Order: sequence, then C-alpha cells, then structure tokens
Amino acid sequence: MARRRAPSAPAAEPVSWRDGVHVRGTAIWCDARRARDVCFVSAPDRVGRAGHGQLIATAQTLAQLGASTGAHLAAPYRRPFTLGTLRLELMPSGHALGGAALLVDSGEQRVLVAGVMATEHPGLGERGEVRRCDVLVVAAPYGREAHRWPPGDAAAVAAVDDCTHAVRAGRTGVILVTSPHKGLDVAARLIAAGLEVSAHRSIHHAARRLIAAGFPAPALRRARPGGALVWLARERPRLAAALGDTPHRTILASGLAVEPDAVTALGVDAAYPWSNAADREQLAALIASTGASRVYLTGRCGDDVAAWLGDRARALAPPRQMDLFGEVLG
Repeated sequence: MARRRAPSAPAAEPVSWRDGVHVRGTAIWCDARRARDVCFVSAPDRVGRAGHGQLIATAQTLAQLGASTGAHLAAPYRRPFTLGTLRLELMPSGHALGGAALLVDSGEQRVLVAGVMATEHPGLGERGEVRRCDVLVVAAPYGREAHRWPPGDAAAVAAVDDCTHAVRAGRTGVILVTSPHKGLDVAARLIAAGLEVSAHRSIHHAARRLIAAGFPAPALRRARPGGALVWLARERPRLAAALGDTPHRTILASGLAVEPDAVTALGVDAAYPWSNAADREQLAALIASTGASRVYLTGRCGDDVAAWLGDRARALAPPRQMDLFGEVLG
C-alpha cells in the first residue's frame, strides 16, 4: 500500500506584521510603530516618535516629521536606488504632500508597499501611482459598499463653498480633518478661495516645517476665532475651548462623511466625503492594475476588502485598537 504523502508546507509569507509591515528577507520595515534599524515612511503621521535608526521617505515627509535629511535617506519619486542587493523605488501615493509607496525588488520578487493610496484628485501631493508587482501591501481605511465618493472634486468644492458662506455670514467656518497633511490640503483650497485660514497646532507646525525646509506650503495662522479654521477630528472635544462663544459652523471633510455613526459622533453641522484615500472602486482598480498575485490589506476595512478580492488576498493586520478618528483615514 502506497504511503500517503504529507501535505506540503505553505509557501513562506513574503511580508509579516508586527506593529508595522516587514518585508521578509530584508532589513526593511514600513510604517513601523516600534523602533527599527531601517523604516520606510509612507506618510508623515505613520511612525510617531518611534526613534528609528534610518528613515526612508521623501524630503517633504522628512520635513514634516522634523527629521534631518542628513541622518536619513530622502529619496525622490521615480528614481530607483539600491540598498545592499535590493533595488528600491518610491512613487507618489496621492495621499499626502510627500506621501509615497515603496517598491522592493530583490530580483526574484517585487513587493510594493503602498500604504494609503489616492489615485484621483490629490491635494498638494502628486496623483498616486503604482507599479507591476508580485506582492502588494495596501492600506484599506475604506473599502465597504458605502465607501463611494462623488465624481471629480465635487465634495471639495461643496465643503469650501459651505465654509465660505459661513465666514461671509459672520461665523467661523470650521473644517474637521483626520490628519495634519489632509489639513494642509484643505487649508490650501480655502486660501485659494480667498479666506483667511488658521489651523490646529499640528497642521500649523507641519506647514512651518515645510516652509523652513524650502517647500511650498499654505501660510497659516495659529488657531483662532474668525475666518476659516482647520481642526483635527480627533481633537473635536477641544474645539469649544479654542473658539469660546464665537458663532461657528462645523464641517467634516472626510470619507467618514458617508458613515452616519461617525458624523453623529462628531456632532457636525455638515459632512462632505472629501477624501485623500481611495474609495471602494478606486481601490479595486488600483489593486487590479498592479497584477499582484498576492495582496495583503492593512487598516480597518482590510477584512472587508480581502473578502471581495478572494483567495489571493488577506488582511495582514487587525485595525489598531484606538479611537476611530486617530486611525489613518482621509
């Protein structure tokens, strides 16, 4: 009688998760929350104060982090470089000014770590791009059926118009955003509309660091009543202290605008799905364009996206257990 053959072991996973994405077989970690010797940063709010050895990021991202380009590797878009035997390339993610995706080419396998992507109507950053790859890691802050944005930049136009009307009526027009870099995008649009704009301290600091490093950024005042005010959604409870008894109108500019529970929790007067992250259809098109045979999802909708992509996809990491508005959204 023939001996039954033991089932073959599953192929080694090309990436793993431990408070960040690790490209296995390399020293490269991506958006790691713990200190690592080498860490790629896809957007300025992805690494916190972890104290990494060397950061790989665009010069704009390093500037917003307050990190020295002398101590870290500032890489331009679309200009391949090497790290040991690896060929690396950064391309714009569309998610933030300086936001990037990283392609790691070992010669045997191409791994693209994309972070949060936006391929339509970016703000101050460039439109997101991807490359053909074998393995794709992409963040999915959105991806459920309800996550569909209006065509074009209709949501941005509507939010700016709403804020402008509030200011002309003698109220402070407050726009809530989910990250400092989204705040820069919104502030730039408000300034272009002729409004005086102040901002939450983290947005104000990001703008000042960019200007100090020689990059164009919106000229912002520190948060104060009057005109337009760009504020972080996670700091919503502190807004009253910043405004006092000044009449104001509060507007949410985020993909969260299509989620009734989030809108209710923030207690806003209006909400517009002005997002710097891909919606469901954009994410599906982006993933398909890479030709990846294996797809790994991070972020709060990773399980949802993996379910409709099928066997080639899985959620790499569970959403961080934290307040909704502190997660990378847009």
